[in-house]
Amino acid sequence: MKKLMITLGAMAAAAALTVQAEEQPVQNESAKPEAAEAEESESEDETPLFEVALQLDVNSAYVSHNRIFSDTPVAQYDVWMQLNLPEKFGWIAADVWASQELNKRHSSRKRGNGGKQLGGIGEFDYEIVYGNSIGPVNLTASHLWYTYPRCGWASQKFWTIGAEYDNEFVVPSVKFFWEYAHNSKPDEAFMIDFALSKGFEITEDLSLKLTSKTTLYTSEYAKYISGGALTDTVFGGWDNGIALSYALTDNISLGAHLNYLYKLDHRVRHCPGWDSYSVDSRHGSHDGLLYGGVSVSLAF
Repeated sequence: MKKLMITLGAMAAAAALTVQAEEQPVQNESAKPEAAEAEESESEDETPLFEVALQLDVNSAYVSHNRIFSDTPVAQYDVWMQLNLPEKFGWIAADVWASQELNKRHSSRKRGNGGKQLGGIGEFDYEIVYGNSIGPVNLTASHLWYTYPRCGWASQKFWTIGAEYDNEFVVPSVKFFWEYAHNSKPDEAFMIDFALSKGFEITEDLSLKLTSKTTLYTSEYAKYISGGALTDTVFGGWDNGIALSYALTDNISLGAHLNYLYKLDHRVRHCPGWDSYSVDSRHGSHDGLLYGGVSVSLAF
């Protein structure tokens, strides 16, 4: 634990120096639907008891926690359901997310990374989240479960804790992940997402957002995802993006984003040996990836 606290302290200082203005985040790193921001309502009467948001993203690549899961087109689906508790008690939400590799929907029937099984959907994620606010600080705690049903890989389970400081200048956030269940997981497998974001209201319906994020992997986790090539705490990459969102109606919005991921260390991969799903092994040291996509969301 002492080692972890030292790591966290060093990381906070490094993030302040290296990360500039920052979303799934996926998971997702994909940004959660606007229903997650219900706590910002001016009064309890303006906050509905129950909210639902549906989102479809079509992206040229799948990047999560600064790791390249796929550099070919993907469709990603998100269903967010939120129950707003009485004032000062926060909210509870359930989220289901899936990623579909569009170039693999019609490939061979071979089981694994290539087959028609599930039409190219290679991942389903499930998360139960509790959120609340203390002044301008938004806090979350969740249980997160990554599953890979088409490929037969072991699922991953995490406990997470997150914090975001909401202000009118630059919004910093941090999210801590402890992976407690995986077949080949070492003890104390931790990763930490750091992000900065800045939003601009261009018109009443059009907004722009700048984002910058990085992920820290503790030495145990770095060794795990690099197949033993890494033995020290390491940053996976630096992902900067720009996004536009347009409110078509009160319930429907359209979005588009463009990101550039700079690979700080090519040895940080999705998982060694999963080359047909994770393509980090094809992106050499300090290589970058330019990717983008469009989205449509429905909230009510």
